[in-house]
Amino acid sequence: MVATQEPVLELPRGGVVVTTSAGPIQFGCPPETIKDHMALGLTVPTHYVVPRERFDRSRGVNVSEVEFPAYFNFFVLKRTVNLITDEDGEARLRRILTETLFGPQGRYAGDAEFDASIAPAARPDHATECGQFRKNPFKPTERLEVDTLISFTRFDAAGVARVGDDVTIERLPGDQGYVVKDGGAERARVPARVRLPEKERPSTEAPGAFHPPAFGVTVLGSSHGFDPKGKTTGFIVWINHRGLLVDPPMGSTDLLAQSGIAPKLIDGVILTHCHADHDSGTFQKILEEGRVVLYTSPTILGSFLRKYAALSGLDEDFLRRLFIYRPVKIGSSVRVHGGELRFFYTLHSIPTVGFEAYYGGKSLVFSADTLYDPARIEDMVKAGTLTRERADALIRFPWHHTVVLHEAGVPPLHTPVPVLAALPPDVKKRLYLLHIAQKDLPADQGLKVAPAGVENTLRIPVDPPRHAEAIALLDVFVGLDLFRGFSLARARELLQVARTREYPAGQRIIAQDSPGDAFYVIVSGVASVKRDGAELKRYQAGDFFGETALILGQPRNADVFAHTDCVLAEIERYDFLYLLRGTDIAERLVRLANMREERSWELFARNSALQELTSAQKTQLQSFLEVVELKPGDALWTAGAPAEAAFLVDQGRVAVDGYGGVALEPFGPGAFLGEVDALVEGRACAGSARAVEAGRAFRIKRSDLVRWFEENPGVRLAFLGTKAVE
Repeated sequence: MVATQEPVLELPRGGVVVTTSAGPIQFGCPPETIKDHMALGLTVPTHYVVPRERFDRSRGVNVSEVEFPAYFNFFVLKRTVNLITDEDGEARLRRILTETLFGPQGRYAGDAEFDASIAPAARPDHATECGQFRKNPFKPTERLEVDTLISFTRFDAAGVARVGDDVTIERLPGDQGYVVKDGGAERARVPARVRLPEKERPSTEAPGAFHPPAFGVTVLGSSHGFDPKGKTTGFIVWINHRGLLVDPPMGSTDLLAQSGIAPKLIDGVILTHCHADHDSGTFQKILEEGRVVLYTSPTILGSFLRKYAALSGLDEDFLRRLFIYRPVKIGSSVRVHGGELRFFYTLHSIPTVGFEAYYGGKSLVFSADTLYDPARIEDMVKAGTLTRERADALIRFPWHHTVVLHEAGVPPLHTPVPVLAALPPDVKKRLYLLHIAQKDLPADQGLKVAPAGVENTLRIPVDPPRHAEAIALLDVFVGLDLFRGFSLARARELLQVARTREYPAGQRIIAQDSPGDAFYVIVSGVASVKRDGAELKRYQAGDFFGETALILGQPRNADVFAHTDCVLAEIERYDFLYLLRGTDIAERLVRLANMREERSWELFARNSALQELTSAQKTQLQSFLEVVELKPGDALWTAGAPAEAAFLVDQGRVAVDGYGGVALEPFGPGAFLGEVDALVEGRACAGSARAVEAGRAFRIKRSDLVRWFEENPGVRLAFLGTKAVE
């Protein structure tokens, strides 16, 4: 916590503000903190101290997001922002701000990202198009540079930075934080790390079953980065009951958890461009359960990787391996869950893509950020900024779709509201506006802001295409690590034996002590597991159960009830066992069945990182665990020997030593131990670990740990560089 001396304020979204004679100074800058200042009626700071740790790996949050404070200070308040950092921080922030303000600066993918059907003259010239927005609005003949918006103050060799005549900020060694002095007197002490608000837990009472539409949209936010009352724009497109997050706003994953939408229902992200109000939540989703598919153009992907590599200090190639990249080619179709996506480049200050989506005879279009203003576009043709063909492609926006999602904002970067108000009434009936605050919408113009919230999900009636049911069923099983490696022949067999069934809330699905007759996967809804009437856990979409009785030939060890209305995929016992022939799945399920009887699930709750896992991630980890008994002096690993396993301590204590001469207290139950980087990279151990008293641990072999990390990139990032996590 921050020192209690006044005046010090912790912002709701994270970061600390200290009031000084030089004005307010903000330490750390998570996304959207500018909205905190506006909502609380505070003066927006011009001074920002950039923390050493600019990116919170455990949460996937940029805690040095200075882009929007810079925009607000310059374009609204007509002043520059002062960033207080060291030499490395300045270099990294300059790279980030150049990328987000002005685009890739010549690093474009070129003709390779266009289908041959797009005539060369109709393709964007990114350098010219983006460059024409790069003008100082207060000095039209002046070209915008990073230094136009931002100045830098560096900490000196002693770790001191001066702000104004009387204020100094001392950066203490290591993680000791900062001391702020004003007029020579200590004003405040501020922690080194940015403290983010507590992660919201899913409600203990499920909000009700959410059954995704076959085709539709759930808007998470419809406003912009300067609206303190509205959520920044982002939404989910549902295709065949599976979701794609589009420019997810910060905190989307928590919002979805609170709304009863399981992570595995959303397996992809569409990134339209790399402004902070559009990419800030993308990494949060990437680091959530399972590896997601990222859809964007190669040019935009390059910007995204360069930006987050500079932020996090991680290698671009490492970041690239955290997700599955699905490149989009402008003018070609991308097939997704039995539907189709088609992308196009918009007119914006950095490369940006919009898209059309088709499914079951209906369609929608999203403009993404763009300047749709035919008059302005014609002026750009006259000025030689746009070719006639490119201008015609921009003006011919596809207003014919069933649903039209179009941004509306402040020109010259966005579409003016009067242009949208002049559209024909038939278009405006199908038009939903995004990127605009409700208060800025003119009355009596036939325009409406897209309603946000799961309860306002727009469900578009469709005629499901051929094979829709089979694709949906395969998506359910592909989401399970157990079945991901199935061959086409096995997939065909699975379709022949699996069926879906609905259970109303309160209905018992399986009964304790009854014979095992089927294997179950939750398609949608929440199920409750109870033993002797006491609830043990809850499962959500993407979780499976019922395998223990089938594999071990034992009676059911618990009741399972539909906590909400549920849709389940079911496979009868003998069909299930037949599917597993010749695979290692049966062996893993035997291990999982044994681990379900152990107290490993409860042990996860004692570990700061493992307690954050989803039920599916915990189940997957359980399937890799092996019990090892420990006697005093037993070595878990030895310096110089190959790294072979990690351990979760269940009983007893383990000493870890040999790392820089630092003596550590022995670790007890709940500690996750292992040289993670050595395990992942196949290197020898640098130190050693040994039991100092009798007990036992759960061992995870290197191959299984690597497999688990590959499927759960957020867990990999959280454990990066660790030897012990309690």
